[in-house]
Amino acid sequence: MSQLWIQKGATVSYDGRNYLIVTIVDLNKIIATDVETGDRVFINIGDVGPAQSIDEPEAAKRAELELLEASEEMLEIASSRRALIAPLLVNYGSYANEIADKIAENAGVNRATVYRWVSAFRQTGLLSSLMPKLKLRGGKSGTRLPADVEAVIKDALTSFHDTLQKPTIDETVTEIRRRCYNAGLRLPAKNTIRSRLARTEGYERTKLREGQAFAHDKHLPIKGVIPDADWPLAIVQMDHTLLPVIIVDDEHRRPINRAWITLAIDVNSRVCLGMFLSLDSPSAMSAGMCVAHAILPKEAWTRKNAVTTVDWPCWGVMGALHMDNAREFRGEMLKAASREYDIDLHLRPVKTPRYGAHIERLMGTVTQGLKTVGGSTFSGPEEKGEYDSEGNACMTFSEIEKWLILFFARYHMQKHAGIGMPPLQKWREGLLGTKGNLGRGLPARRTDEEVLRINFTPFEERTIQNYGVLIDHVHYYHDVLRPWINAPHPEFRNNKRKFRFHRDPRDISQLYFYDEYTKRHVAIPYRDTSLPPVSIWELQEAQRRGVERGVDIENEKAIFNIITEQRALEAEAAVKTKTARRAQQRRVEHVKQRKDIAQAMPKLSKPLEPSAPPPGVRGYNPDKVEVLDDD
Repeated sequence: MSQLWIQKGATVSYDGRNYLIVTIVDLNKIIATDVETGDRVFINIGDVGPAQSIDEPEAAKRAELELLEASEEMLEIASSRRALIAPLLVNYGSYANEIADKIAENAGVNRATVYRWVSAFRQTGLLSSLMPKLKLRGGKSGTRLPADVEAVIKDALTSFHDTLQKPTIDETVTEIRRRCYNAGLRLPAKNTIRSRLARTEGYERTKLREGQAFAHDKHLPIKGVIPDADWPLAIVQMDHTLLPVIIVDDEHRRPINRAWITLAIDVNSRVCLGMFLSLDSPSAMSAGMCVAHAILPKEAWTRKNAVTTVDWPCWGVMGALHMDNAREFRGEMLKAASREYDIDLHLRPVKTPRYGAHIERLMGTVTQGLKTVGGSTFSGPEEKGEYDSEGNACMTFSEIEKWLILFFARYHMQKHAGIGMPPLQKWREGLLGTKGNLGRGLPARRTDEEVLRINFTPFEERTIQNYGVLIDHVHYYHDVLRPWINAPHPEFRNNKRKFRFHRDPRDISQLYFYDEYTKRHVAIPYRDTSLPPVSIWELQEAQRRGVERGVDIENEKAIFNIITEQRALEAEAAVKTKTARRAQQRRVEHVKQRKDIAQAMPKLSKPLEPSAPPPGVRGYNPDKVEVLDDD
């Protein structure tokens, strides 16, 4: 099970035993009954886990399918099912069966199937749990139509249907079948084409047929400014800012640089839902890590930062995520991960700051608070005056992170002018309700932390060759890749299939690969395991220096030797130069952050005994597979 629902009547585990939740006392407290003895206990929500069970639900087992590896038709089917069951995800009252019957009638299935879809999605919270069952055929195809017929359909939709001439569905069906007939291809069934059109109806198709203004009014009803959401997690805004304080390195306590922070705010309650601190400029990685931090519970993180006196009881998958149009927010990784976790991604229109007013005010609040910290740069020369920012700098990266945790603890408990109450009170009322209004209930807690972090990590798509995988002139290999060497594309047999490989730019010593046979993520190390862990920025700088020296960029040993040489020079110069201290501290923080994630992934190297590969696949040794067990 990928997510844990904290609600009355749910079964959870605590201290090795199963308990039934009797009452939700507060955002972080419940009263539960021991299933075996009947004893009642007072439990911190952060200490509970999924109920212990021998049989894992089939939906949870299949939910780890990765969306980019599925066909567009499969994605369309899953999205269509998600839209159909939306009323049942929030309505389990006396009208549930009536609603389910209407959904079943529209979908052409029975009521039991509708409830299976609801159960699958509630267990995992992943869109992939609603995709049809797939048969492994050396790849996920998911389409019953021949590839050439699919090509005709896609071309006809683009060149004929999705135009301002607005042909009818019947006209489009006729045109597709005419093109197939002329090409000597099997004619697709009329209902197949109609269902395809019904599943893919959305903003982009309406814009092509009706124009942008009509599509905006139909699919994006929010006009003017973004209103407050009606409940917590309905709308979350995210953005970056450069903190106005110079930090010092851990070793010499000398000034190095300012840090970047990525923040996520819940629009309804104004709580800070997530943050990510980095010495690197904003990137897809910092955006992804902030979203992951927002979704995940915060107890382990605050303990890691030695903050045990405050609570940050805010977590959950947001309904919509609003960001500006910066490049780091427009990548495929964030789109794919948001689609998987059922997050509606919105990029704010250019030059419309009103769309990001809440996150802008939060960043301003943080900036104002940091002006009291030693090393503050203030807002400009006039405000700074003769203050020596570098001379007064005194806090390390870790200390700034701890300061921010305590700052947000205060912020959450102080009255907010925009809502007339403390953000944490607004969050509590929105979730648990008041005497006059029902709350939406506590959001599910993700139990697949390692997989969630991987999904919000940048990725590259590559074919798998005899030598493994090559990314940025660095080779990676693991025995688990053998069955996929030179794997053909599932639809276009003359092309090789590309696979998705996630990689943390702070440490590129391993990739994360989703193996379809074991249904697990696998860590793929350097092919030459003697090479040290490095960041992508170190690698790029070393490759640049290598080119200047006439070193072949494909010579891994030589390039990594340059990195080792550069590190030694930085260590010697760290006392004297801020640039060297900054590079050295950046590497220290990368290592710390990777260790934190590794601690959250205790089963990274647990051996797994997968089912045997399909007949005809050779060279696969399951005894050597290292996986990320996400059960």
